[in-house]
Amino acid sequence: MFFSRILLSLSLLFFMFLSGCQTRKTNDLSLAKVEFDTIPGYKDDQIVDAVPALKRSCSVMLKQPEKAYSVPETTNLSGTYKDWQAFCTAVAREQSSSTAQWKSILQTYLTPYRLSLDGNQQGQFTGYYEPLLHGSKRKHGRYKVPLYRHPTAHEAKYVNVKIPRADIVRGGLNNKGLELIWIDSAIDAFFVQIQGSGRVKLDNGKMINIGYAGQNGHPYHPIGKTLVQNGELTLQNATMQSIRHWLATHPKRAEEIMSTNHSYVFFRILEGVDGPIGSQGVPLTAKRSIAVDPAYIGLGSPVWVDIEHPDINHPAKHHHKKTHLQHLAIAQDTGGAIKGGLRADYFWGFGAEATDLSGRMNSKGQLYLLLPKN
Repeated sequence: MFFSRILLSLSLLFFMFLSGCQTRKTNDLSLAKVEFDTIPGYKDDQIVDAVPALKRSCSVMLKQPEKAYSVPETTNLSGTYKDWQAFCTAVAREQSSSTAQWKSILQTYLTPYRLSLDGNQQGQFTGYYEPLLHGSKRKHGRYKVPLYRHPTAHEAKYVNVKIPRADIVRGGLNNKGLELIWIDSAIDAFFVQIQGSGRVKLDNGKMINIGYAGQNGHPYHPIGKTLVQNGELTLQNATMQSIRHWLATHPKRAEEIMSTNHSYVFFRILEGVDGPIGSQGVPLTAKRSIAVDPAYIGLGSPVWVDIEHPDINHPAKHHHKKTHLQHLAIAQDTGGAIKGGLRADYFWGFGAEATDLSGRMNSKGQLYLLLPKN
């Protein structure tokens, strides 16, 4: 799902392909105080695995004590990041690799709350990942599909980037000096815009990271929804994998379908980072970072997830012993289709498994928001 408004707002991911967000945006989000030992999976999670993500978020929160912290208005729990200073100071100082010690810190400074929306505790969860592309710094051979950078303020006076995706793909930005990189697949170019960041293996063997740098101002439209409406796929079998397969096996119609989405994303090369950057401005951590709606959950917040694993109903994965994802995660990203207090995107990371699981994830689950005791 990625990355900061500085980089990307977004993981417009897989569920967005199908129908966009179906969670209603309302203020009727309730927080019910619970005890740590009643949270599903709390006794089993290796919380120390979430520490790198937690430290990154706290480093940001410690620098902005007067900034408002977003919580539902109906809870009367409004405050600022100053309320997090004691907890984040303890996080910054602690060097232990003991899960027991980190659980002690959570329990000393935070209180868990089970979230419910209009009385319903079940939320909607999708996944996102960091794709791998193959590209070149110059146009040649198979590298013919450009990914564009966003124009500078000066260039924007002469270059119109507010045109629909179809016009851009047809060459509307050609010869403007905006080509950032050339890749070998129009389908990969489309999907990396949905994910918002990726890794590019260059023709010289070097690997670079690219991240979100802007957007053309047009709304995102899920092409999975178009394919279902056209009778090409069914709602039941529309996954990221089946959508990609349809595009690959219908090359004469692929661009027509992709351009029903008028949104277009611009990129920049990310220097000195290993992985995508979330909306909080910190690198995301596989299986420990999530994208949320900041109107309900403030960025940097520890959130306990209890979500169905994508393999739970997969006939070929019946041997999978883990039916739920139950562990500590950190709210570090946002997404244009992530709306509501019980809606989140789960970041799976990089690689074949991450690609597969994120593409199939469309799960139910619960969230527990951890807030300062004060």
